[in-house]
Amino acid sequence: MATDKSEPRIGLIVQIGLLAIGTLVVLHAALNSYFDHITRAEQHRKIGALAPEALMSLRADEKQRLTSGPVSIDQAMQKLTVQGRMAASPDIVPSGSRDVAPLQGWSKMPGDVPPAMTASAAPLAPPGVASDAGATPALGANDGGKPVGPAKPKKKP
Repeated sequence: MATDKSEPRIGLIVQIGLLAIGTLVVLHAALNSYFDHITRAEQHRKIGALAPEALMSLRADEKQRLTSGPVSIDQAMQKLTVQGRMAASPDIVPSGSRDVAPLQGWSKMPGDVPPAMTASAAPLAPPGVASDAGATPALGANDGGKPVGPAKPKKKP
């Protein structure tokens, strides 16, 4: 019986292995791309192509109510741009917050609220008129919340 005593052809084996791995990687990528394309097409056919009729009827109803009110939304927007916000009702005019909870501090170490922050709100001045009636003193950052006033001259000994 004859035996083959030659060295194995390692280069050919490596080339065939790399070719097989490359073929498998390309085949895997191609099949994944194909199945993804088919899945998306089927989902679009079943779900994406349908019109959301409930949403469309809701939007039509909202549009009809916006345009048929006592003042249409277009007219209200035009009126707001012409008159401005200061001619609005006092119920919706922006105002400063009267919430003093953040000023009281941490519940384990509460602090006193400065009296200027708990004062009642001053009436609003008419538009175009400057008023200092409701002004409150500024609070300093490192003075423990005490009002900052004009600097007092130091007395010389």
